[in-house]
Amino acid sequence: MYDYLELLLFIAKKQGLFGSLKTSTLKISKELNIPQQTISRKLREMEDIKLIKRTANPAGLTISLDNKGRELLQKTYRQLNSIFKAKKTSITGTLKKGFGEGAYYVSQKEYQNRFKEKLGFEAYPGTLNLSINKEELLLFISNSEPVKIEGFQTKERTFGSLTCYKVKIKNIDAAIVVPERTRHEESMIELIAPVNLRDKLNLKENDKVKLS
Repeated sequence: MYDYLELLLFIAKKQGLFGSLKTSTLKISKELNIPQQTISRKLREMEDIKLIKRTANPAGLTISLDNKGRELLQKTYRQLNSIFKAKKTSITGTLKKGFGEGAYYVSQKEYQNRFKEKLGFEAYPGTLNLSINKEELLLFISNSEPVKIEGFQTKERTFGSLTCYKVKIKNIDAAIVVPERTRHEESMIELIAPVNLRDKLNLKENDKVKLS
Protein backbone atom coordinates (compact mmCIF):
# COMPACT_ATOMS: atom_id res chain seq x y z
CA MET A 1 0.00 0.00 0.00
CA TYR A 2 2.90 2.36 0.58
CA ASP A 3 3.34 2.49 -3.22
CA TYR A 4 0.33 4.80 -3.24
CA LEU A 5 1.55 7.26 -0.61
CA GLU A 6 2.69 9.90 -3.09
CA LEU A 7 -0.76 10.13 -4.66
CA LEU A 8 -2.50 10.06 -1.28
CA LEU A 9 -0.28 12.90 -0.09
CA PHE A 10 -0.98 14.81 -3.30
CA ILE A 11 -4.74 14.62 -2.72
CA ALA A 12 -4.47 15.46 0.99
CA LYS A 13 -2.21 18.48 0.35
CA LYS A 14 -4.66 19.81 -2.24
CA GLN A 15 -7.95 19.26 -0.39
CA GLY A 16 -7.20 17.88 3.08
CA LEU A 17 -8.34 14.58 4.54
CA PHE A 18 -12.03 15.08 3.81
CA GLY A 19 -12.22 17.38 0.79
CA SER A 20 -12.84 16.51 -2.88
CA LEU A 21 -10.27 17.31 -5.55
CA LYS A 22 -11.44 18.23 -9.05
CA THR A 23 -8.59 17.39 -11.42
CA SER A 24 -7.50 15.14 -14.30
CA THR A 25 -4.87 12.48 -14.80
CA LEU A 26 -3.04 14.89 -17.12
CA LYS A 27 -2.85 17.61 -14.44
CA ILE A 28 -1.63 15.14 -11.81
CA SER A 29 0.90 13.74 -14.28
CA LYS A 30 2.35 17.20 -14.93
CA GLU A 31 2.50 18.17 -11.25
CA LEU A 32 4.11 14.93 -10.06
CA ASN A 33 6.18 14.33 -13.20
CA ILE A 34 4.81 10.81 -13.49
CA PRO A 35 3.49 9.30 -16.77
CA GLN A 36 -0.24 9.78 -17.25
CA GLN A 37 -0.76 6.05 -17.83
CA THR A 38 0.86 5.30 -14.47
CA ILE A 39 -1.42 7.83 -12.74
CA SER A 40 -4.51 6.29 -14.36
CA ARG A 41 -3.47 2.78 -13.36
CA LYS A 42 -2.66 3.71 -9.78
CA LEU A 43 -5.92 5.64 -9.32
CA ARG A 44 -7.90 2.61 -10.52
CA GLU A 45 -5.99 0.35 -8.14
CA MET A 46 -6.44 2.79 -5.26
CA GLU A 47 -10.17 2.89 -5.89
CA ASP A 48 -10.35 -0.91 -6.04
CA ILE A 49 -8.71 -1.29 -2.61
CA LYS A 50 -10.77 1.61 -1.21
CA LEU A 51 -7.95 4.09 -0.58
CA ILE A 52 -9.84 6.71 -2.60
CA LYS A 53 -13.26 7.48 -4.04
CA ARG A 54 -13.23 8.51 -7.69
CA THR A 55 -15.90 9.74 -10.10
CA ALA A 56 -15.48 10.74 -13.74
CA ASN A 57 -17.14 13.86 -15.13
CA PRO A 58 -16.93 15.90 -18.36
CA ALA A 59 -14.25 18.14 -16.84
CA GLY A 60 -12.07 15.26 -15.60
CA LEU A 61 -12.10 13.51 -12.21
CA THR A 62 -13.33 14.17 -8.71
CA ILE A 63 -11.19 12.35 -6.16
CA SER A 64 -11.41 12.14 -2.38
CA LEU A 65 -9.72 9.98 0.24
CA ASP A 66 -11.67 6.97 1.48
CA ASN A 67 -11.40 5.76 5.08
CA LYS A 68 -8.52 3.36 4.32
CA GLY A 69 -6.60 6.13 2.57
CA ARG A 70 -6.96 8.48 5.54
CA GLU A 71 -5.97 5.71 7.92
CA LEU A 72 -2.84 4.91 5.88
CA LEU A 73 -1.76 8.57 5.89
CA GLN A 74 -2.42 8.84 9.62
CA LYS A 75 -0.52 5.63 10.37
CA THR A 76 2.43 6.87 8.30
CA TYR A 77 2.31 10.24 10.05
CA ARG A 78 2.30 8.63 13.49
CA GLN A 79 5.34 6.55 12.58
CA LEU A 80 7.26 9.56 11.26
CA ASN A 81 6.04 11.84 14.03
CA SER A 82 7.43 9.53 16.69
CA ILE A 83 10.83 10.01 15.05
CA PHE A 84 10.83 13.70 14.13
CA LYS A 85 8.70 15.68 16.58
CA ALA A 86 6.70 15.64 19.79
CA LYS A 87 3.05 14.81 19.58
CA LYS A 88 0.39 17.51 19.55
CA THR A 89 -1.64 16.60 22.62
CA SER A 90 -4.22 19.41 22.66
CA ILE A 91 -6.05 21.75 20.32
CA THR A 92 -8.45 24.67 20.79
CA GLY A 93 -11.53 25.43 18.72
CA THR A 94 -14.25 28.08 18.69
CA LEU A 95 -17.83 27.10 19.47
CA LYS A 96 -20.17 27.66 16.52
CA LYS A 97 -23.83 27.02 15.80
CA GLY A 98 -24.47 23.86 13.76
CA PHE A 99 -27.23 22.90 11.35
CA GLY A 100 -29.38 21.38 14.09
CA GLU A 101 -29.28 17.90 12.59
CA GLY A 102 -26.97 16.30 15.15
CA ALA A 103 -29.70 15.29 17.59
CA TYR A 104 -31.58 13.29 14.95
CA TYR A 105 -28.55 11.30 13.83
CA VAL A 106 -26.91 10.79 17.21
CA SER A 107 -30.15 9.60 18.81
CA GLN A 108 -30.49 6.66 16.40
CA LYS A 109 -30.48 3.46 18.47
CA GLU A 110 -28.02 1.68 16.16
CA TYR A 111 -25.49 4.51 16.43
CA GLN A 112 -25.95 4.62 20.21
CA ASN A 113 -25.26 0.89 20.50
CA ARG A 114 -22.08 1.30 18.46
CA PHE A 115 -20.98 4.35 20.49
CA LYS A 116 -21.39 2.36 23.70
CA GLU A 117 -19.42 -0.58 22.32
CA LYS A 118 -16.55 1.32 20.69
CA LEU A 119 -16.33 4.65 22.54
CA GLY A 120 -17.46 3.51 25.96
CA PHE A 121 -20.48 5.80 26.31
CA GLU A 122 -23.94 6.51 24.95
CA ALA A 123 -23.98 9.98 23.46
CA TYR A 124 -26.18 12.90 24.45
CA PRO A 125 -28.53 13.46 21.47
CA GLY A 126 -26.79 16.41 19.90
CA THR A 127 -23.35 17.57 18.77
CA LEU A 128 -21.04 20.40 19.76
CA ASN A 129 -19.66 22.20 16.71
CA LEU A 130 -16.19 23.75 16.77
CA SER A 131 -14.34 25.79 14.18
CA ILE A 132 -10.71 24.65 14.18
CA ASN A 133 -7.56 25.29 12.14
CA LYS A 134 -7.51 22.35 9.73
CA GLU A 135 -3.72 21.96 9.67
CA GLU A 136 -3.61 21.79 13.47
CA LEU A 137 -6.56 19.40 13.42
CA LEU A 138 -4.70 17.08 11.05
CA LEU A 139 -1.70 16.98 13.40
CA PHE A 140 -3.94 16.43 16.40
CA ILE A 141 -6.03 13.54 15.06
CA SER A 142 -3.04 11.91 13.40
CA ASN A 143 -1.85 11.01 16.89
CA SER A 144 -5.06 9.08 17.58
CA GLU A 145 -6.27 5.73 16.36
CA PRO A 146 -9.46 6.24 14.33
CA VAL A 147 -12.54 4.40 15.62
CA LYS A 148 -14.85 3.21 12.83
CA ILE A 149 -18.61 3.30 13.51
CA GLU A 150 -20.31 1.22 10.85
CA GLY A 151 -23.36 2.53 9.03
CA PHE A 152 -26.72 0.77 8.89
CA GLN A 153 -30.05 0.72 7.10
CA THR A 154 -33.61 1.17 8.33
CA LYS A 155 -36.84 0.77 6.40
CA GLU A 156 -36.81 4.48 5.69
CA ARG A 157 -33.20 5.26 4.81
CA THR A 158 -29.49 4.49 4.96
CA PHE A 159 -27.25 5.94 7.67
CA GLY A 160 -23.59 6.28 6.70
CA SER A 161 -20.51 5.20 8.60
CA LEU A 162 -18.63 7.52 10.96
CA THR A 163 -14.97 7.90 11.84
CA CYS A 164 -14.40 8.92 15.47
CA TYR A 165 -11.39 10.15 17.44
CA LYS A 166 -11.48 9.93 21.22
CA VAL A 167 -10.78 13.19 23.10
CA LYS A 168 -11.36 14.77 26.48
CA ILE A 169 -12.86 18.16 27.31
CA LYS A 170 -12.05 19.13 30.89
CA ASN A 171 -11.83 15.44 31.86
CA ILE A 172 -15.14 14.62 30.14
CA ASP A 173 -14.88 11.75 27.66
CA ALA A 174 -15.91 12.86 24.17
CA ALA A 175 -15.22 12.08 20.52
CA ILE A 176 -14.72 13.97 17.28
CA VAL A 177 -17.20 12.52 14.79
CA VAL A 178 -16.55 12.68 11.04
CA PRO A 179 -19.55 11.50 8.99
CA GLU A 180 -18.98 9.73 5.70
CA ARG A 181 -21.08 12.51 4.19
CA THR A 182 -21.09 15.93 5.81
CA ARG A 183 -22.41 19.43 5.07
CA HIS A 184 -19.75 21.05 7.24
CA GLU A 185 -16.61 22.69 5.93
CA GLU A 186 -13.42 20.80 6.66
CA SER A 187 -12.45 23.28 9.40
CA MET A 188 -15.68 22.53 11.32
CA ILE A 189 -15.82 19.47 13.56
CA GLU A 190 -18.63 17.82 15.50
CA LEU A 191 -18.22 16.41 19.00
CA ILE A 192 -20.31 13.91 20.92
CA ALA A 193 -20.19 13.18 24.64
CA PRO A 194 -22.27 11.40 27.28
CA VAL A 195 -23.52 14.78 28.56
CA ASN A 196 -24.80 18.04 27.12
CA LEU A 197 -21.44 19.82 26.87
CA ARG A 198 -22.97 23.27 26.40
CA ASP A 199 -24.89 23.01 29.66
CA LYS A 200 -22.28 21.07 31.62
CA LEU A 201 -19.50 23.54 30.82
CA ASN A 202 -21.75 26.61 30.56
CA LEU A 203 -20.61 27.29 26.99
CA LYS A 204 -21.92 29.94 24.64
CA GLU A 205 -21.32 30.93 21.03
CA ASN A 206 -17.68 31.81 20.17
CA ASP A 207 -16.30 30.42 23.44
CA LYS A 208 -12.91 28.70 23.16
CA VAL A 209 -12.97 24.96 23.83
CA LYS A 210 -9.81 22.94 24.45
CA LEU A 211 -9.60 19.29 23.42
CA SER A 212 -6.96 16.89 24.68
